[in-house]
This record gives sequence, structure tokens and C-alpha cells, in this order.
Amino acid sequence: MSERFALIIARVLTTDLKELVKREEGQGVVEYGIVLAFVAVALGAVLVTLKGYIVSFIGKVGADLAALPASL
Repeated sequence: MSERFALIIARVLTTDLKELVKREEGQGVVEYGIVLAFVAVALGAVLVTLKGYIVSFIGKVGADLAALPASL
């Protein structure tokens, strides 16, 4: 662990600051995070919009299951 830390410190000390700022290694993670947040918000909006239909459907399924004979 200390060897890795020493390598990181050495790299920071020997690398130009402009190169460190221009690196784009974390860009993919940020993009995936933004897409995930968008999907979560869209899913929430769809669920809020379709709430009445979902509740009605679950109620109908529950009523149909309750109407089944107990011998099954």
C-alpha cells in the first residue's frame, strides 16, 4: 500500500499540472452516473403518471385471486 502511495506521489511531483487537469479517466464514470440519474428520474415520472393504472391492476389481480376456489 505504501509503495503504491509513493508511486502516486512521485507521479504527481514529476508530472506537469496541466497534464493532470487534462486527464479524462473519470469522464466515463461521470457519464454513466448522469445516464443512471436520468433513467431513475424518468422511471419515477412514469410510475407517478401510471400510479392509478398500477393500483387498479393490482386490485383486479387481488380480487381474481380471492375469487379462486380454495381447492386449487
